[in-house]
Amino acid sequence: MDKKDWKKEVARDVISLGSVVFFLLVVVRIWLLDDAVYLGQILASGIIFLVLFYFFRMSLYSGLALIVLVFTGMYYSDIRYWVFGGIVYVALLYSLVYLGKDNRNVLRGILLGILGSWVGNMFSGMIFG
Repeated sequence: MDKKDWKKEVARDVISLGSVVFFLLVVVRIWLLDDAVYLGQILASGIIFLVLFYFFRMSLYSGLALIVLVFTGMYYSDIRYWVFGGIVYVALLYSLVYLGKDNRNVLRGILLGILGSWVGNMFSGMIFG
């Protein structure tokens, strides 16, 4: 395997942290915590994001990974986790660009991930109060 293939393989591995499968792994882990508010927040955010994904052209990976980062960061409430997660998220964004994904779609994924996180958090707060 040449050096270029190695870099692409690592980039694809990093991007997988924004996949639907990884998101579902995180959701199941949260479900096992028996915390309905926290589960409601991430589920509502993910559903809102996926509905927006259906209507707008964007990067699924940059949006879902951001939602996972936001809600796992809120759960752990530790600056070390936020720094590590932020570094991994920047690596994910770099990987998307490195693999030739459209920068505008990556940016839209980020923006709609922020929107989904915010609306999901507010929606869950209204329900579970």
